[in-house]
Amino acid sequence: MRNQKFALVSIIVIVGMLLVACAPATPQVVEKEVIRTVVVEKEVPVEKKVVETVIVEKVVIATPVPSAGPVYGGSLVAALGAQDTQGFKTWGDSTGIDWEIWSQVYDTFVQYDDDYNIEGRLFESWESPDAKTWTFHVRKGVKWHDGVELTAQHFMDYFEAALDPASGASTETADLYKDAKIEKLDDYTIKMVYPEPDAALLDGFAAQWLSRPKDFNPEKPIGTGPFKFVEWKRNQYVKLARNPDYWRDNLPYLDQLTFMFVPDPSTQKAMLLSGEVHTLKRVGLPDVQELEKNKDIQIVKTPDEFNVGEWYLLMKCSAPPFDNVKVRQAVAYALDREAMLETTFGYGWLKANPVASGSWAYNPNAGFPEKQDLEKAKALMKEAGFDPSKTAIKTKLFYWKEWPENLQICQIVQANLAEIGIEVELQLLEIMQWVQAVIYDHNFEMALTALAPRFDPNDQLGNCYVTDDGSALEWKNEEFMKYWMAGRQTTDLGKRKEAYFKAQEIAAQEAPCQILNGTPNFSAARAEVQNVIRYYRGMLWYEEMWLKK
Repeated sequence: MRNQKFALVSIIVIVGMLLVACAPATPQVVEKEVIRTVVVEKEVPVEKKVVETVIVEKVVIATPVPSAGPVYGGSLVAALGAQDTQGFKTWGDSTGIDWEIWSQVYDTFVQYDDDYNIEGRLFESWESPDAKTWTFHVRKGVKWHDGVELTAQHFMDYFEAALDPASGASTETADLYKDAKIEKLDDYTIKMVYPEPDAALLDGFAAQWLSRPKDFNPEKPIGTGPFKFVEWKRNQYVKLARNPDYWRDNLPYLDQLTFMFVPDPSTQKAMLLSGEVHTLKRVGLPDVQELEKNKDIQIVKTPDEFNVGEWYLLMKCSAPPFDNVKVRQAVAYALDREAMLETTFGYGWLKANPVASGSWAYNPNAGFPEKQDLEKAKALMKEAGFDPSKTAIKTKLFYWKEWPENLQICQIVQANLAEIGIEVELQLLEIMQWVQAVIYDHNFEMALTALAPRFDPNDQLGNCYVTDDGSALEWKNEEFMKYWMAGRQTTDLGKRKEAYFKAQEIAAQEAPCQILNGTPNFSAARAEVQNVIRYYRGMLWYEEMWLKK
């Protein structure tokens, strides 16, 4: 049924610094040991003449791939819950819908494999003695869809676009390169030197899809990925075809892949049940139990310990009323996350801290309130100079319609804040309208969305408070920035943990935004779709799927 692999670990560290990436694990294995190498201080005993600590972990493998093996050919249709994609400019701002499509047309620099370890992708291997100086080796023999050979110059062109404000680069992308001295050593080697160690660099590179900015054509994108672009019909579909020259031998299996834009969940479900589409990127929570009982449908879920999704309530901190920290704190204590959890049909978990509770960087005493405390919220409103017994503040809350749960969560926020004198008007937007108003224009007061940060706590905190969605808060705090930066500027896990603990405490006290529980995410596929693997950020690995005949 499922072929989702996952490692039973409670921490994720950047361990690929000195490793050469290897091929994905074979799906027939039921249990195995994984050995990781971690850079440590020199006084740690040396074993085998290499300074390292060896961590042995058990990896449990879910149901193996059917013994009949993969079948080539066929056309798969996938439904995406959005009106459209933003396009194919991979150095710009993006959504999960964009990632789903980009991952078929483009390749990432590196990636988390299906055991959740960093492995090579277009960067085949790398070395770094100190996490400051990095040498990356470009995979040889890779061809772009137009037959041009991949070289180091294509990365240099991408870095140039990422660092050019006029190119429309996202803050998350620009942040990866802005402090680096980058040099092309030869056609297949790149050297990057940072002023400070960056222990989160590989994690960032796992979400960088390489495109060609120099000759970028938004109407006909060219990548190195498993599928070639065929057609984009706005608000209807994106059609792709198998790349016969893909660098991963014998992949993909499908001849054709079509993404249909179907924003209405009921329509998505009907299309899945009728066989009009083969997969749904996301199943609405009300439909999970019904679909699980259907023998023609399979439900795929990222294991909870690797699920980094969360509902995210933004407040614009640079303008009244949310420039007042006491008002923001009052909002934090007024929210009833337990009531919100009930709206998700028993799926999900209480969450107020952007750092995952299973992470080595999670601070349980940071001060994020998971439970409602109305009396404290009202007292904070009085400290802010407002009477919580009457309407003291009026504000608008933008949310997007593609997830039906969003409305229910917004209604709870509306009711909660009314109890402390904040009147909230709900405003429904299509997701791309939401992105334009909130992320691009910062033209909002409050907004609800969902985040899917990467594994490293650098991104779990950064995405929430600093980059992309976090940048829309317009929250400035030098102390937070100091500790957030310090957390990635060392390979010492203890020092990273100490820095991130302090950053969480500052964020909890300042309350520039609110995490409103973890988002349970399910994908669905028809029974004839084989080898359905769901990536930790919610993407499906179509290049490894096939259709049973």
